[in-house]
Amino acid sequence: MAYTLFAEVHAGRQATVDAKYNRTYTRVFLVRTDSATYGPYYAGSHPSLPLIFSAHPEDANAFLLSLSPSQDQDDPLLWRVTATYGYNIDMAAAGSAPSGIPAVDTQQQGVAPASRVATPTSRGRDYQIATNSYPLSLAEAYYTGTNSMQPVENSAGEPLLPPLTGVYGGATITVGLNSVNSPSASWIQSIGYINAASYTIGPYVIGAKLAKLNSVSAQLVYENAVSYWRWSLVFEYRPNGWGITLANMGKNVRTTAGSETRVPIAPNGIPISHPVFLNSTGTGVWTSAEAVSVKYRTYLPYNTTTFPSL
Repeated sequence: MAYTLFAEVHAGRQATVDAKYNRTYTRVFLVRTDSATYGPYYAGSHPSLPLIFSAHPEDANAFLLSLSPSQDQDDPLLWRVTATYGYNIDMAAAGSAPSGIPAVDTQQQGVAPASRVATPTSRGRDYQIATNSYPLSLAEAYYTGTNSMQPVENSAGEPLLPPLTGVYGGATITVGLNSVNSPSASWIQSIGYINAASYTIGPYVIGAKLAKLNSVSAQLVYENAVSYWRWSLVFEYRPNGWGITLANMGKNVRTTAGSETRVPIAPNGIPISHPVFLNSTGTGVWTSAEAVSVKYRTYLPYNTTTFPSL
């Protein structure tokens, strides 16, 4: 019970080149077994057949994408194995088809053939980076008069209302990884939070409080005799941070610093009809050289020490 013949034949050799200079090649091998009970799996597993992602013997830039055994119509012991090579290893080649599962087909894209791994849980992480933009009120801006960042105010030192708005840039970083485990409760509970400490995501070291975990998703996948979870983590990175600055304004003041008792601002006994700028303690109307702003963090930080670097 074994192979009785292995040979590469000239008939069936083909090559193509398209308008983008991508080349494909076809080689043909004959494999004979000593029993008709052997099927395409055995015929396509001959140890002398080239391995998936091995280079073409005449073109080092073309790699083996598929092996397709077909049984001879007249001789059930004889198999014709077609090997298809191509330049673009991330596209389905002739005789090969994607799995139909996006969680599988998007893995290892762009990875060099020699670094690709068949075992799903041994594969490296996949990264996708996309820039984005978002509007943000300008509490400070670069003032050419002093060549420094200055509060955006009018000549009386009051913040401009409505505030100026600028468009800032950031990035969305998507991480794909395979694990035998589903995402832990810590990951799920951290959705919508920002990183408390410096955090490494692929090639990037993200400073504290600059990245927000937007979403965590996972899909149970069965591939190559392995059942595993395909994770997808989406982070949004803002180099200017996630804080917001608001003008400190109101129509009431505290009776004393820290007091919860408030009284209307009423010059000459007449309550004001619109908010005015308050001092830093909220006990009176602003009278200093510059109006006071209050800063808020819109998202709470999560502790990244419990998470692995991505």
